[in-house]
Amino acid sequence: MLTSRFNPPTGTPDVWAFPWNKPLSPIVPQERPRPLTRDEYHQGQAVLIRVKSLSKDLREIFTGRYAHLLRTQGIIAAYKYLIYTLGRSILPRVDAVNSAHTMNADASMRFMSEADTYHGLPSMTDKPLRRFAQDIARQLKDIYEDRCEQLLTQYHGDNAILFDRDTQCELYGEIAGMAQAFNVRPMHWTRYLKDKLDTVSAIAGLSRLVNPEWWLSQLKGQRTRWRESLLIAIGKVNRDASPYASKQAIREVRARRLSNLDYLKSCDLENVETGERISLIDKVMASISNPEIRRMELMSTIAGTEKYAAANGDVGMFLTITTPSKYHPTRIVGKSDKKRVQRNHAWDKEAYTPKDAQRYLCGIWSKMRTAFKDSGLSVYGMRVVEPHHDATPHWHMMLFTKPAMRQPVIDIMRKYAMKEDGDERGAAKNRFDCKHLNRGGAAGYIAKYIAKNIDGYALEGERDHETGELLTDSSAAVTAWAATWRIPQFHPIGLPTMGSYRECRRIRSISLTETFDEEVEAVRAAADAGDFMAYIEAQGGANVPREDQTVRVARRVAAELNAYDEEVKKVVGIFAPHLGDSRVYETRTTQWRIVSSAVDVEVLTSKSAHGAPRSPVNNCGLGGNKTAANGRDNPAGSVTTASTSDDLRVIDWTDTAAVKAIVARIREETPRISKAQRSFDPTKRRVAAPSARLTPQERDRLPQIQHELLKHGIRPEKWELEALVRGAKITFGDVEIQYPPLQDWAEFYGNDN
Repeated sequence: MLTSRFNPPTGTPDVWAFPWNKPLSPIVPQERPRPLTRDEYHQGQAVLIRVKSLSKDLREIFTGRYAHLLRTQGIIAAYKYLIYTLGRSILPRVDAVNSAHTMNADASMRFMSEADTYHGLPSMTDKPLRRFAQDIARQLKDIYEDRCEQLLTQYHGDNAILFDRDTQCELYGEIAGMAQAFNVRPMHWTRYLKDKLDTVSAIAGLSRLVNPEWWLSQLKGQRTRWRESLLIAIGKVNRDASPYASKQAIREVRARRLSNLDYLKSCDLENVETGERISLIDKVMASISNPEIRRMELMSTIAGTEKYAAANGDVGMFLTITTPSKYHPTRIVGKSDKKRVQRNHAWDKEAYTPKDAQRYLCGIWSKMRTAFKDSGLSVYGMRVVEPHHDATPHWHMMLFTKPAMRQPVIDIMRKYAMKEDGDERGAAKNRFDCKHLNRGGAAGYIAKYIAKNIDGYALEGERDHETGELLTDSSAAVTAWAATWRIPQFHPIGLPTMGSYRECRRIRSISLTETFDEEVEAVRAAADAGDFMAYIEAQGGANVPREDQTVRVARRVAAELNAYDEEVKKVVGIFAPHLGDSRVYETRTTQWRIVSSAVDVEVLTSKSAHGAPRSPVNNCGLGGNKTAANGRDNPAGSVTTASTSDDLRVIDWTDTAAVKAIVARIREETPRISKAQRSFDPTKRRVAAPSARLTPQERDRLPQIQHELLKHGIRPEKWELEALVRGAKITFGDVEIQYPPLQDWAEFYGNDN
């Protein structure tokens, strides 16, 4: 055995007698990671300092990735990520986005002190955002009031000058110009630039600019879009990460819709005259707010438009228009399964948002329509806006025109689609595409895009050619994208108004021949039957100006002004322009108001008063009716209590609705503790009441008393020092100590000085 140990046979044994006997592996120099040089270390630290100055969510993303690489791949991989990925690629894109959203110093230097707060908007939570909105509104209100005071002083108190149009326009121009420092476009600003602003509109615009709630709404929209722009810039919105919209945007839109749904479920619509109630959620789900009904209306519109085109011998085209490359933050390289996303450096300079891309498409479409009008061409159909995987919008259009006009229309559209950066690589293939539609196939072309952009109906198993995901799963991201960027997804072109179509559908089984004439009745009958082709014909055909259509929507000024003292026009019915606007058929004769819904639990109550409460539980053991908490008669729609049952009933605790009602009632009966009654929170500093605060002279005396006590080995608490300085007697062990109070109020102590 000894011989075999010290003179082993040929070959390396698998098991050694002792761990220390096993030979060490040779050290390979290439396996040792080299340390960073001094210059590399300082370069990495400079990038980390830049990362530290970013918003919290971005900072967590970058530092988390850096820490992961440092832990798993070593210092060199982490250094390369900092320098090459962050420093040279991502951070310049972030800077470009922030520069595009920076405060507009040219508008006003008044708010430059708010620049740091404004630049933190993407990561700002709701509470500081509300305070920021209140601060802006307050400052603008102070400026407005100061200007009004100056005018009153100048005109010796004559307030008639304040209602002069020129005065209000001048005040509006000054205040609205300051507001644009926050990249906000005030209401009626375009009219002001065209010198068409009247006094009422100027006052309404100023009322918004000094309203904190209006500013809160504006800043919330900016925060959402700014944050989404940053996530697009760093690569969190694309086919490899989250197509169409970021995960955060999808969550926010879903949460907002669930909150709205809960509100709708908790409310009813009440007839103002009769008190009749209907469920608000049922009414909403029966309208076009329901995605299913919205999709069916769009499909009916498209099918009717196609039938109208076939009956008139028109031909169809399916066109796709996209933006230039500089509007796309990413690009896809590779083919089939090897496709991958790369950053598009052409986007880095301007950092265009999806809203900017939509404005570009609307701009070239405006030029196309002008060219159609100048050339005597006309088209009609439907437009669908949907996003690319990186959130950049593009248009799909189903258009119909006369056979002789088709080629000139295509040439004009191609010309303007390729006018900007038309010579860039891939422009000829991707920027503009046109397919001729066969008869009967137009609706099939665009139906897929409508379903994809609403609810994914009838698209089971089909996948998006850009993202590879199921189309049934992508509809939520697409609708979140549209809500985030406030981009309308569907728009009719050259068709009669949809408002008249919907109002006519509200008139059921009532002939309008006697009220108007047979032409109006034809419009109503076509809408009632859902025959959009007949509706187009009865309205006069496609591309008919609105004032020449057979039926239009009638609006009337409401009795109540809005929150900004403006008149509001509400839809009341329909009228026929060829018969005059004085003859109106009212389709909305009943006035409704939103009230809190009642919980109908028959097992708990046998009587129910009008305007039943949210929790109609009989008050067993209370010995009578329970009045409202404030002792007043609650108005309709408020949370009231129902009368008690004459016969005490046994509560069925297995009834979920009954248990929920009981819990709701208990919560209502539980007294709420005011802020002044809340227990002390040790994590927060107590704010002393004014009467409990020390005077400046007493605060100056605190160190002297503390020093004297320390001489005797006494270490007093803070409250003990404050008590002593006020003249209290305190015992420390066997020693009683008291200091005379300061006589800072001579009259109180009886001094005559």
